[in-house]
This record gives sequence, structure tokens and C-alpha cells, in this order.
Amino acid sequence: MIESSVVVRPATPDETDTCIDLWAAAVAARDGAAEDPAVRERARQKFAAEHVAWLVAPGPDGAVDGFVLVTAPGTGRSTDPADAAYLSLLAVRPGVQARGVGRSLLSEAVHDARVAGHPRVVLHVLGDNDRAVRLYEAGGFVATGDEFAHALSGVTTRVYVAG
Repeated sequence: MIESSVVVRPATPDETDTCIDLWAAAVAARDGAAEDPAVRERARQKFAAEHVAWLVAPGPDGAVDGFVLVTAPGTGRSTDPADAAYLSLLAVRPGVQARGVGRSLLSEAVHDARVAGHPRVVLHVLGDNDRAVRLYEAGGFVATGDEFAHALSGVTTRVYVAG
């Protein structure tokens, strides 16, 4: 097995704005659209929730190449498993995608959630985001069959659980 060279570390409070900026840029790149202030506001609300894990992957230049935010059970949808931590946000800087950053962040986040006493992790992913679906499935997440319309885009969103 080839080990990843991606470094993942706990985030610091002063990195909140950096992560929100990265999230907004990644969503705009994914959607092929201009950045939407509503995306930033929604991300800011997620950062206000109780954290289970918040990790960043700094790049060689010191910039944050990616981050993942896992929040406490009950901070996702009311229909999510009650015992599952919620993988609220995971983003990788568009210029460094497909280099193992997302995979490393996902693996460490699930590990940290389990260490924190949460045997399961739930996430929501846009049904048309094939790249993310492949990442989550490779990381051990399984679709529950539950779907809903995304709050901002209306795109069908699928629920996945690991653990």
C-alpha cells in the first residue's frame, strides 16, 4: 500500500475564514458558477455548531489545501441517525484535487469521530457530485437510500453513513 504524503492537522480558530473561503471557491468551481454569498453564510452557520473534528491539510506553500468539519450528532438533518456525528463540510482547493487530500481528510475525520465516541458518521452529498460520491464510497460510506432536495440548490442530495 502506498502511504499518503498529505499532512493533516487540527485546525485553529483563526482558520475559520480561510476554510469558508475555500468552501465557497470549491462550490463555485464544482458548480461552474460565481461564488454565492448564501454558500458562505451557510458554511459559517455550520462552523458555529459543536465540533467533533475540524482538520486542515496545509500544502507545501503553507496555504490550506483542504479541510473537513465534523459536528455533533443532531447538527445535520433531524432524520439522520441519532448516534452519528455529522460530516458537515469537506473541501479541497480546486487546484490540488485528485492528489489524496480529500481521502486523507476523510479518513482522519472518521477516525477522530470514532475516538470521540461516535461509532457512526453521516454525510449528505449532492447526487450529481460523482467525484465526491466515489470518494465517500471508497472511504467506507454506504448510501442509506434517503434523499432530499438541497436547501440552496434544490439538487437531489443523498445520505451516506459509515460505521
